This record gives sequence, C-alpha cells and structure tokens, in this order.
Amino acid sequence: MYLKNSLIQFLKVKNVIFLILGVAFTAWSVSNMTQLAVYYSADWYLVMQADIVPASIAFFFIGLLLIVVSRISRKLINAARFYSGYFEGDLNGYVDYAELAAVTGSTPEKVSADLSLIRPLYMKDFRIVSTAEQPDREFIELHSKTVTCSCRSCGGLMEKRVYFTGVCPFCGSSDLTAQVVSEQRYYYINDNASEKPSDPNYYFGKNLRSKHIRYAVAFGVALFFMIILLIVFLTTVNNYHNDAYFKDIVGRSDPNFRVIHSDLDNVIIFTVFAMVAVFSAFPLTLARLSSIETAESFAKLFAKTPNPFVTLDQLALTVPESFRKTDSVSLAKWYKNVVKAIKDGFLCGCNPEKHSGELRIALSKQIVKDRCPGCGAPITDAVTENYSCRFCGRVITGVIRKQ
Repeated sequence: MYLKNSLIQFLKVKNVIFLILGVAFTAWSVSNMTQLAVYYSADWYLVMQADIVPASIAFFFIGLLLIVVSRISRKLINAARFYSGYFEGDLNGYVDYAELAAVTGSTPEKVSADLSLIRPLYMKDFRIVSTAEQPDREFIELHSKTVTCSCRSCGGLMEKRVYFTGVCPFCGSSDLTAQVVSEQRYYYINDNASEKPSDPNYYFGKNLRSKHIRYAVAFGVALFFMIILLIVFLTTVNNYHNDAYFKDIVGRSDPNFRVIHSDLDNVIIFTVFAMVAVFSAFPLTLARLSSIETAESFAKLFAKTPNPFVTLDQLALTVPESFRKTDSVSLAKWYKNVVKAIKDGFLCGCNPEKHSGELRIALSKQIVKDRCPGCGAPITDAVTENYSCRFCGRVITGVIRKQ
C-alpha cells in the first residue's frame, strides 16, 4: 500500500544486473593482474607497464561500486517493505519515530535517516509533519481519504479518515467500521478473503515456495560447477610438469613449454577465482534457505496461534527441542529473525508491535467489541486483547480477535 511496487520491481532487476556485472568486472580485473604478476615473476615495474593495467584498475573500482550500490539498494528495499507493513497496521494514521525505533531496536534518529533515504524512491502516501505545539518533534502522517460517516449510536455525522480510527465528536462512540477492518482490510492488506489466517500459506511471502525451490536448485548447480572446476584444477596442477603429457596432447616432439606453462598458469588462476566465486555462493544460498525454512516455521506457529498476538516466548517454540535442551534461546534473536523475514519478503500478514513495553508479533486482527458491557462507554484505540475501560476501569476481554 505504501510501496512504489512497479519501481521497486525495476530496481530489483537493476540490482541483480549490477551485482552480476560487479562480480564479473572485479573478478576479471583481479585475474588479469594476477596473471601479469605470475608472468613477470612479481616484477611490478613490468606489470604496471602492461597496456591492460589501466583498464583492469578501472574495471576493478567500477565493479566494487556496482556491488556496493546493489547491496545498499537491496537493504533499502527490505527496509521499505518492513516500514510499509508497519504503516498498514497503524490504527490512527500517525506514527511516531519512537514507535518505529522500539520495534526495530534502533533509534529515532536512525529511523528518520532511513526514511529520508527510502521515501524518494521506494515509498509513497505518507509525509513527515510536526505540530504547532511541538515544532521540533516530527512524526509520520499516513495518507488517507476523508469520508462522511454517521454515528451508529446517536446518528450524528462525522468526518473520518478511511482505514483509520474514528470517534464521534458528539457522543464519543467509536464506529466499528472506522476501526481496523473495512472492506476486507486487515492489518495486512490482502484482498483474497478466502485465505484465512488459520492457513500457514496466509503468512507466506510472495512466491515463497518457488523461492525455496530456486535456492535449492541454485545450491545444486553451484555444487555441480564446483566439482567440475575442482577436477580441472587438480588435472592442471597434477600435469603441470608432465612434459610427456603435453607432447602427446600437442602432437609435437618439441612443444614450447614456456608458452604451455604460461597458459596453464592462466587456467589455474581462472579456476581458482571461479572456485572462490562459486564457493562464496554456498553460504549465501544456505543462509537464504535457512531464512525461508525459519519463516515457514513462524508461519505454521502463527496459523496455530488462536490469539491475534504472538509473544516472544511463543516464538521460541519454533526452535527444535534438541536445540532448546543444549542452548539457551535468545528471545531477542528470534524476534529479530521475524523482522528479518518480513524485510526479506518471506513473511507477510504480521507486524512487530510494542505495547506496555512488551514486544509482540501482531497477526491479522479485528476489533470485535465496540462498547464496554459495564458502563456502555465506547471502546477506542484498542491495541490488545484485553482493554481497560477508560470510564469505569473494567477489564474487557476479547476486544480484539484474530480475523
């Protein structure tokens, strides 16, 4: 809702292209410099005289720049995805920097800096404002249309911001449709009402299963090329001084072994760089696979949870029992895992929130009680399952339920 999705899709493709070109440019330049160093026996005066050196240096720094730009852009896109999800779960349309700092474990200044970088390219439909009473304190105002509603209690007309809370200015009653749900709108925007939150698939990010398959295939392909490159490397090194082997291959009795050894040096350097590049893909691929499997475990937990919130203690239940017996579970770590899964797009339909100093994961939920059964006072701005009436102090249970 708050993302520039079409532009983000373009930028994600750009990031992949930049990353591929960056790795190719840096590998090519370093490989060339290494080959020259080997050929000239590390005589750097002769090495620097080679015509290809300026181009190699230029491509090295261009490649590094492309890699850095692609990684920064990806990080900002992930942050934008997280902030958008949090905005979609807001009740009144106004978000304080301190709120975002609390759920991200950051500082208000860091959040402000992030949004300053993210907003021009990746996000929309919000602005940074301040009040006349506190001109130095900025907060985020989410965009919404204003419509005229009639109060269900007294019939009075009121102006209400669509998707956000509304309270009658005459009798103080809250309008249920002005609360969290309006026309299939949950805390997370999802127009497919047939997928209920009791189904783990509801909390899966877009194309999560296909991503799982793609990363598994990528790991297999990387392993295949690693084996091929290792065979080439071992064969070349093993026959480096086998003159009879090359005489048989060349078909001449007096081949130029200096030229052959120079070519072999190039082959060895190339295969070493190729193996390093392929090997570096293993931890990255395994990390993504691990993140996806963790996200799937979280989604199963969210689907089984009958309440609209999941506590950090409940998150620890996703850890295998054998692990819990041998090591202490860091609740903060698993909370950060959920936040990371949301940023990576592996989880949806859930937001991290902080109420009464307690961090929790809020699932799709709906306010289902509008009035205090004790005194009849309106229930407004409810954010937890149990609500304490502002007038009579009665604790009301089941105010918010899982939708």
